[in-house]
Amino acid sequence: MNLPALKEIIEERKEKAIENLSTSYAKNRLPLEEYERLVEYINKIESERELIVVEKIVAEYDGNDVSDSQSYKASYKPSYNDDDEGDNYPRHGNHDITGSNLAVLSTRTFQGPLKSGSQFVSFLGSGHIKVRKADLSKRRTTLQMVTILGDSTIFVEPGINVINKAVPILGNADVSHKVTKMACAGEAELVIAGTALLGTISVKPLKE
Repeated sequence: MNLPALKEIIEERKEKAIENLSTSYAKNRLPLEEYERLVEYINKIESERELIVVEKIVAEYDGNDVSDSQSYKASYKPSYNDDDEGDNYPRHGNHDITGSNLAVLSTRTFQGPLKSGSQFVSFLGSGHIKVRKADLSKRRTTLQMVTILGDSTIFVEPGINVINKAVPILGNADVSHKVTKMACAGEAELVIAGTALLGTISVKPLKE
């Protein structure tokens, strides 16, 4: 395929991504600030590689409508730090984190009870997850991390046993020595799974 044809296809896909994103915004599936940031980024895309990543992010919004009370359950109450720069997300109340929690071109902080299998996605942004013993099941809780050109930091309360199964691809995935040293036998286990693509997944001690 020649270069002009490829550029034309990329432009068509960019238009489709913005169209899908606009539909999701119209259905109240993402905040205005995030919608504007994503549209701005999509317009600047020049490579198919970047476009593929963005298309996956856009697809994440093709789901829970934040105006639908059935999509929000008492299993999780997200907390957004007012000190987080660039975090202008509206407070939607209770949220079921068995789906994806996105940090796109921004910084978000999550805390509260965790369900095994919960997914956290950071794309050109920073996701901070605060984990306390009371947030975990008695045995093992697995978090699925997807970090692309960003960073995800899991802050854990001392005593929690962390098992790192995350796979770095041109990135990093590590657990602080302090976290390992403070782990206690018999305490709940937290498994960190997923991928860090040109990004970082790190586990650090929680400091109150």
